[in-house]
Amino acid sequence: MSETEGRFVQGRWVVDPAPAPEEEPATEAEPAPDAPTVEKRVQEASESVRKAVNDVVNAGQHLFGTSEGHEHIQQRARKAGEELERAISAWAESARRALQREKGSP
Repeated sequence: MSETEGRFVQGRWVVDPAPAPEEEPATEAEPAPDAPTVEKRVQEASESVRKAVNDVVNAGQHLFGTSEGHEHIQQRARKAGEELERAISAWAESARRALQREKGSP
């Protein structure tokens, strides 16, 4: 018979649940070790945009039978992707500046 932590309750042995591991809250001064950095998030977002643009271009190749249709969807998808990447980069730069201001102020 294996020994388990527990107690008798109304004549029956009740196994005590294993204590949940305590997690230490992350402090504001120090990010969690696995917290992604701004640069990593921006890189992931940019990669996602590029994949989406390529997916749209590939779908356009199959959906539009004419070469004009193919070219049109490619141009529009690439332009939209470039604009979205510029917006992501601008947002990231703004976030970096805000973080630097916070670190610089007492």
